[in-house]
Amino acid sequence: MTMTTTTTKTTRSRTPVLGAFLAVLAAGVLTQAALAGLFLSLNPSVQFVHLLVGSALPWIAIIPTVIAWVRVGQRAIPASFGVFVTLLAVGLWVQDALGHMGFPATTAVHVPLGVVLFGASATLAIAAFRGGRPGRASGELSRLRDSNP
Repeated sequence: MTMTTTTTKTTRSRTPVLGAFLAVLAAGVLTQAALAGLFLSLNPSVQFVHLLVGSALPWIAIIPTVIAWVRVGQRAIPASFGVFVTLLAVGLWVQDALGHMGFPATTAVHVPLGVVLFGASATLAIAAFRGGRPGRASGELSRLRDSNP
């Protein structure tokens, strides 16, 4: 009786289309912060634009989520990257829902969540452009770890 073990290796390849969509999301979230600042301090008429952009971002987030899972299926990126992109999309849907609730408690969550979503989308975009590697230092550490027995 012979047993065979099949292993599949995920290669890390650059995914510029995914990175571009994630960068668009990061720019959209940053735009939302600027618009919120404007309508809170100077110009209440900007609130409608904030509403439109905020309502569009979760729908746009579906595109990089699908791309990420296609790339996971192609073994081009790790499944964890697909999970993070999916969590970003879920976060944008939660953010949209919170933005439509007019309670002070939801605003207290809405604003910091926007900061987190900007950081996450920018980080994921950079990682997609770099081939799933967040930075040079982590690559150096991986090489050191792999070279030591």
